[in-house]
Amino acid sequence: MSYLPLQYGESNIFPQKIITVRPDVHIMFSAGTLPQNMTRETTTTSPIFELSYSRKNTLYGEVGRIPIEVREGHTSLGFLGEVSGHSEYKRGDEVHLYSIWVSPQAFDGFCEAVSGKSGIGFGSFMRGAYSHHDFKSDAKEENLKRKLEACFTVGTGQFNRLLMESYLLELLSINIERLICPNEAGQKLSRVDREQMKVAREILLNRLTLPPSLFELSRILHINDCKLKRLFKQCYGTTVYGFIRDQRLEKAFSLLEQGECNVSEAAFAVGYTNASHFSKAFQKKFGFMPSAMI
Repeated sequence: MSYLPLQYGESNIFPQKIITVRPDVHIMFSAGTLPQNMTRETTTTSPIFELSYSRKNTLYGEVGRIPIEVREGHTSLGFLGEVSGHSEYKRGDEVHLYSIWVSPQAFDGFCEAVSGKSGIGFGSFMRGAYSHHDFKSDAKEENLKRKLEACFTVGTGQFNRLLMESYLLELLSINIERLICPNEAGQKLSRVDREQMKVAREILLNRLTLPPSLFELSRILHINDCKLKRLFKQCYGTTVYGFIRDQRLEKAFSLLEQGECNVSEAAFAVGYTNASHFSKAFQKKFGFMPSAMI
């Protein structure tokens, strides 16, 4: 029996797709452009956990009189009792909103799977009728969101449901781990270390087609290459080379999505000299060949 205790006010704001991943785990995708200023009412009829994120713009709303922002590049976690809320949309806003809904029992099981301990679960984070957490997404999480998005937006509507479930569960795992272990090493970087890694990231983004070597980058930052590798992984959850590869592929994805070039042109535009190698890397990252976007 499916568990999704939500009630919506009547509205045709934008199309929605709801997929039952498991009887107590659902994902909802809402997308569209708002023709006028609107609000949307929502009520939960029993407790539930929500993980949500926006792929375009910041969305504003209120749950149990608590103001909420769902920001692009962030992940929003909510623990809801029986509570009402509403979302506000402005005319012309483009919405790409994903919401993953999990029953308290399933959430408890996920917590035990992540931590290896019992006794940590929905009740550990629930405060009153509504509790909220917001985390900035790292490169690994953004990659998962991109893969999950592709399940809804690429192809004929048929997709690999098992693959989609694996992305969704990994996304849940990352954020449950953040809740359970809020003081991981990646959040203990000094201000100077964080600033250096921001500079490193900007350099790599500006030189994607011809990136610096680790040695060159470490000299620019005035640190040794071993420290560079360690700090970058702590800060962004991936290696320097992994970051370059992901950013190249994401840029190629955008070029193909916009219809600006063919596969070979997209490959060369982001620094690949071999279209075959590019296609293999693209398929490994997104789960489908780049030619599927043409």
